Amino acid sequence: MHNGTKASVHMRTLAIAMQKGGVGKSWLTRSLAVAASQDNLNVVVIDMDSQQSTVAWSERREADAPFVQFSTERELPALLKRAEDAGCDVVFIDTPPARSTETPAAVDAADMVLIPCTPDIEAYEQIARTERLARLAGKPALAVLTMTQPSGKSEQDIGQEIFANLKLAMALPSIARLKAHRDAAREGKTATETEPGGRAAQEIAALWMCIKEQANIGTNAVVHKGKRAKVQK
Repeated sequence: MHNGTKASVHMRTLAIAMQKGGVGKSWLTRSLAVAASQDNLNVVVIDMDSQQSTVAWSERREADAPFVQFSTERELPALLKRAEDAGCDVVFIDTPPARSTETPAAVDAADMVLIPCTPDIEAYEQIARTERLARLAGKPALAVLTMTQPSGKSEQDIGQEIFANLKLAMALPSIARLKAHRDAAREGKTATETEPGGRAAQEIAALWMCIKEQANIGTNAVVHKGKRAKVQK
């Protein structure tokens, strides 16, 4: 956990994984990657989903950061090595849903696993599989409750109880299902860019700060100002 000491130069890799589809993996990856970029960190996003929705999102952007690239399981180690050599601070790996060889590879390569989960019984029933995958790989994991109802916090309380029963820590706050996220995605952006003062942006910013602390990610604005990692082949 971050203790206020000098930031480490070690690149941190976060895998966003969940066996069930439709829980917001790609959207969460993009939102956190932009938040990290706005935090003066050099960020690379690796899209391992064959649908390449995160790659498509990056092609709609009119910004250089974060850098996004598709990768297969075989290409992943070399891509991570190039990212580290390029001075990358944080790598986010967007994984495909359901059973795949890409997800275990991403978990094995990660320093921490983020497990997005919607407040639905179907998602809660599936989260144990991803938690087990992270545990067997010896990687710390954080649950992220996504797409909650904007009003009330009962879903967050229920989620915390369920995750606690799995001995799975939960990153706070939970993220509400808000129109700002959908609107931003159409422009290849995130809510922190299109509505920086809105609730959606504030929740993502707070979530990023929580994950940043838990994953021991530091920032050094003097070193990284104006410098962006490039990992092209």
